[in-house]
Amino acid sequence: MKVTSLMATMVTGLVLALPTAAQDVDPLQAKFDKKMSESWVEHGGWITDLEEAKAIAAKENKVIFAYFTRSYAP
Repeated sequence: MKVTSLMATMVTGLVLALPTAAQDVDPLQAKFDKKMSESWVEHGGWITDLEEAKAIAAKENKVIFAYFTRSYAP
């Protein structure tokens, strides 16, 4: 009986894990993509690529104001 109960628990755990394992989306990437698609980012005129910002700043002789965070960056 104990073996059957253990097997049932293991199978249940595997079945519950399948939907998560089947999803091929990194949760951090999904959060990042969601944030980047928000209106204030999309339409704010922000440059989100550091190398592109460096090139533009050098060309226009301007400084870069950058804000870095890791809360959900992939």
